[in-house]
Amino acid sequence: MASNRSKWYVVWNGTEPGVCDSWAECEARTKGFPGARYKAFRTQEEAVEAFRNGDDEMSLLRAIAQHSPVVHVNYDAIPEIVKDSIAVDGACSGNPGLMEYRGVDVMTGAEIFHQGPYPDATNNIGEFLALVHALAFFKKTGNDHTTIYSDSRTAMAWVRDRKCKTKLERTERNAHLFELIARAEYWLQNNTSPNRIIKWETTKWGEIPADFGRK
Repeated sequence: MASNRSKWYVVWNGTEPGVCDSWAECEARTKGFPGARYKAFRTQEEAVEAFRNGDDEMSLLRAIAQHSPVVHVNYDAIPEIVKDSIAVDGACSGNPGLMEYRGVDVMTGAEIFHQGPYPDATNNIGEFLALVHALAFFKKTGNDHTTIYSDSRTAMAWVRDRKCKTKLERTERNAHLFELIARAEYWLQNNTSPNRIIKWETTKWGEIPADFGRK
């Protein structure tokens, strides 16, 4: 495997569990496989560590945090931005297409979680799942004071209504995605969270810190 790949993929449950150096290889091992479990990582080291630790969510978060680059941004110059906060964002190649989402610390740029890619998805779904992931993460860790920023009014409305109102059709390729949506809706309908969700004002503050930089 080449060490300069931009993406690495871990397959925990598929025709052949292990680390893949391309999406094509990962897809070949998981497409149509019942209960397939896989995830993308930025580096080979991160992927190998995650594979060794298993697909437990906290293990994944620790693996990602250990290898994520830290970007320092002077948001002190924008006093209205809440310092104790994270930002979430989604990215999708095509509509529908391959989608991933992540959450980063606003003050440092350190990545807190990163999920995907998921095939035959949309950006709005990614933004919605990112918000629910952040809410669930903070409830689990007890950080009920941390603010969550999103630049998607659509995703914020879906979370407020506790319903992902996507018009995307379910297919064999995105069946796992719809399972994640159902789990997110169930979580919203059965949990409350004091964490504030605030609209990131892109026109005034620039791109949201969790932006994937693909515009």
